[in-house]
Amino acid sequence: MTTDDPEPERATGPETAPDAARAKSFGAVAAAYDAGRPTFPVEALTWILGPAQVRTSRLQVLDLGAGTGKLAAVAAGLGHDVVAVDPSEEMLTVCRRRTGIDTMVGAAESIPLAHGSVDAVIVGQAFHWFDHARALPEIARVLRPHGVLGLLWNDADRVVPWVRRFDRAIMGEDLGGDQFDPMPILLQSDLFAMVETARFRHWQDLDRAGLRQLALSHSRVAVLTESRREAVLEQVDAMYDSTARPPEPLRMPYLTDCYRARPSDLANYRRTLDAPIAPHL
Repeated sequence: MTTDDPEPERATGPETAPDAARAKSFGAVAAAYDAGRPTFPVEALTWILGPAQVRTSRLQVLDLGAGTGKLAAVAAGLGHDVVAVDPSEEMLTVCRRRTGIDTMVGAAESIPLAHGSVDAVIVGQAFHWFDHARALPEIARVLRPHGVLGLLWNDADRVVPWVRRFDRAIMGEDLGGDQFDPMPILLQSDLFAMVETARFRHWQDLDRAGLRQLALSHSRVAVLTESRREAVLEQVDAMYDSTARPPEPLRMPYLTDCYRARPSDLANYRRTLDAPIAPHL
């Protein structure tokens, strides 16, 4: 799903009942999610997939937990063949409005693709929701021997005072919680190697309705009762009115943290034992 949750809303441990409710809440707010959430910087995805001048063909890319397809759209815009996989039919319905993207209902723990069928698996704002013990073998299974796994998170830059106030309205007492770090999971896995990191800055221009949609797209807001949700949205509206200077947009600053890893020799060996590598389309 791009089950997108900017920090500190990334899940940090085994999924509890509240976490499960939040993870399943995105389909109900698919429209708000698509309208309110930022895209991903082209530079970030180029860093993960490689620049066009060093490739000899279009890459076959899987956007896993694709949600409404914001990251998939960037990959398609770079000229790649993209399939978006997400467990939420509501999210994929929005994704299908974009051009150049195939869609499939499915989960990271059971990817509906053949062995060695993609050159890259990209995950935007969703890896923290996966059952990693089950998802990593599946990701390694569908990747080609020289493929790449790319993880991306857009995190609001809370050095800006109004951004801190916005987060406080959304997160309440959880503001400042521990951030999810995928590095230990990747390093401890025997299926991936050569983990690299990079960070990119970008901005999202928001009007009053856009800031409200951004708030609505957060799982913590989506699972609130109607009265409590409206109280949060009233705070968000008041924040916009006191901060924005129309007609200029309110600019939300983001830092996009990226992780890039390759299948290990063990992963490649296991894949050849299971099934032949799927041919390029």
